[in-house]
Amino acid sequence: MKKYFILPALALVLLAFGCKEDAPLDNTLRLDGENQSGPLLEAGAYELAVRFTPQQTAKFAGRQLESVQWYNGPRAATTILKVYSEGTPGEPGSLLYSATLTSQVKSFTWNEHKLTTPVDIPDGDLWISLAITHSDVQQSIGCDAGPNKSGGDWLFKSADGLWDTYLDRTGESVNWNIRGIVSE
Repeated sequence: MKKYFILPALALVLLAFGCKEDAPLDNTLRLDGENQSGPLLEAGAYELAVRFTPQQTAKFAGRQLESVQWYNGPRAATTILKVYSEGTPGEPGSLLYSATLTSQVKSFTWNEHKLTTPVDIPDGDLWISLAITHSDVQQSIGCDAGPNKSGGDWLFKSADGLWDTYLDRTGESVNWNIRGIVSE
């Protein structure tokens, strides 16, 4: 008689574990791994950006960029979030969104800014950058341990007025801890 109770109980256990809810929708644009460090930048003005190609944004077609997350080291004198459309492969296009965040930035932790006006995910490239200035050598924005992924380490340096990858500028292979959160 005990055998008859075991079979229905086993069937219920298998049914319970076999019926999983759908996995949550992945809604993060990211090229980075976990925070490891941050680039040591001289005093000056910079933009640190990640560039997402149409192949990386295709699964988000018809959705919007709602917020941006980034890891911040010591707070810079100014921090401005910028979102750009497609430009050239080595430079962003038109400015789609900008917000000055200096007073809201927390040091040595992840920060998040909810866009006041969400940005439609474009058919072309989407660039997300943090424009920073500081008066001393500083590690303002976080990065992972690498290796570099294409688009993960763009750097604009106001001193030379050029966009280039951090890898090309320094030989260091990392990705900025900058992530876009897309509507579900």
